[in-house]
Amino acid sequence: MSRLGWRVAHAAWAAFGIIACLLLVLAGRKGHPPAAVLLPPALVAWAVGHGFIWAVQRLADRGRRLGSGTATSGQPWPLVLRLAAVVTGSAALVGVVQLAGTLLQGRWYPFSHPGEWAAMLVVWVVHAACFAGLLLRQRWSRMLSATVAIGWAALLGLQVVEHLAPGTSPDTAGMGIAIGLMVMLVLLGCYLASSGKVRSFLSH
Repeated sequence: MSRLGWRVAHAAWAAFGIIACLLLVLAGRKGHPPAAVLLPPALVAWAVGHGFIWAVQRLADRGRRLGSGTATSGQPWPLVLRLAAVVTGSAALVGVVQLAGTLLQGRWYPFSHPGEWAAMLVVWVVHAACFAGLLLRQRWSRMLSATVAIGWAALLGLQVVEHLAPGTSPDTAGMGIAIGLMVMLVLLGCYLASSGKVRSFLSH
């Protein structure tokens, strides 16, 4: 992304934050508790969002510098790597929201059980590591991305098996969506693991 693109991202997030805060202030006198009590968390989310964009920009710039002078210098990102970066980056942002929500509310958020909260945080941390590795064009991020994709496919497979247990009434539409996602994730993982184009692009 160009410098202008990053500025647009910051501007868009700032505009979203201003609109959200204005809506909270204007609706602050209605309801119980009033909507204005959400203003401090909204301001924190605004700051965290800008920090996340800034961190992504720094990682992407460093990855671009690492890739300069290689055979893939100046080449656009392969589509499958862009998809992997978007998905793992979104998951990393979920982890940020989980941490911020827990700190702001003073309780485990959004999972009430500490073990479940810790397990999901580990999942988001793995995604964040994968996201950072992709931006830095590290070779290990390719196999980690493939493992993450196949891992989610395996989890969906377990859920499908549970819904096929005797005595249960399976949701046909839901089952079809789950199987479709599972197949797509397996194909994505296999492509990431075997693609020479992906391997050559991640050259560090």
